[in-house]
Amino acid sequence: MFKKILAAIAVSAALLLSAPVAANAVDYTQGAPCRFDSTVVQAGGTATLICVPGTWAASETVDWTASGENGANIVMVSSVTFAKVANGDGSDVLKVTLPADAVGTYSVVGHGRTSDHTCPASLTVLPADSAVSVSDPGNQGLAATGSQVAVWAAWAGGGMLLIGLLVLAILAWARKLRAS
Repeated sequence: MFKKILAAIAVSAALLLSAPVAANAVDYTQGAPCRFDSTVVQAGGTATLICVPGTWAASETVDWTASGENGANIVMVSSVTFAKVANGDGSDVLKVTLPADAVGTYSVVGHGRTSDHTCPASLTVLPADSAVSVSDPGNQGLAATGSQVAVWAAWAGGGMLLIGLLVLAILAWARKLRAS
């Protein structure tokens, strides 16, 4: 029994010591990720892509590319693919304006020329609201949003529960009488 406990402790220690090795398998220090200030934007709206300091090399040129269902109409400085110089601390801020008929997911990828760091970010676009006319054909006021269960079904279930409890009480009382 003692050998099994020692084996379990040895296996647990090996797993605990190997976890940091697995975590270091990917080079996380090659720049930080860029992210949008909001991952869901209304069609025709603007989102801000934020790259924290250290994402890019100091003042390096970053090539930005945007793609999506209507990617050609994304407004970023002048076109869908362009170069922009990062700040002195390696940070960058990019405003992305989506077309009014945008739908689906848009991807914006930055690639640093000096650091060779690639930073992808995605944005989900909600379609623009269409004009809706308010009408109440039945003139019924608010919608019925209550339970779909019939009232009689709820009463029947409650009644069956009470009958079951009553039967249990009678059986317990009968057992008590027989035992005495």
